[in-house]
Amino acid sequence: MTYSRREARIFACLADTLLAPAAPLPPVDETDAADVFGAWLSRFPIATRLGLRAFMVMIELAPRLTGQPWHARPPAERLARLDQLRRLPNGSLLLDALRAACGSSYYGDPAVAATLGYVRPGQR
Repeated sequence: MTYSRREARIFACLADTLLAPAAPLPPVDETDAADVFGAWLSRFPIATRLGLRAFMVMIELAPRLTGQPWHARPPAERLARLDQLRRLPNGSLLLDALRAACGSSYYGDPAVAATLGYVRPGQR
């Protein structure tokens, strides 16, 4: 894995916040999304990899200055905090990239894809 277990948990919470999967879709932490994201991240140049990892850790740690960590807050508050990051230089681009990474990692999970009715080309 290219990133730590802690970063994988931050990613799972980020994906849960940005995608908000609801039944019958499984929760993010019951899929391979964090592992898929880690594999995807490992293909990036080191500077990009470190930047994305630092951005995710910053998302988690910044709210501790005013209380509890980001992951411990209610989903609506987590989403509001993410929207505040859009004010940072390139914040919108980073959040859009993370949303896309969350989506491709989560919706590519075989159980999620099957729940949504996706049939692999070889099985059609």
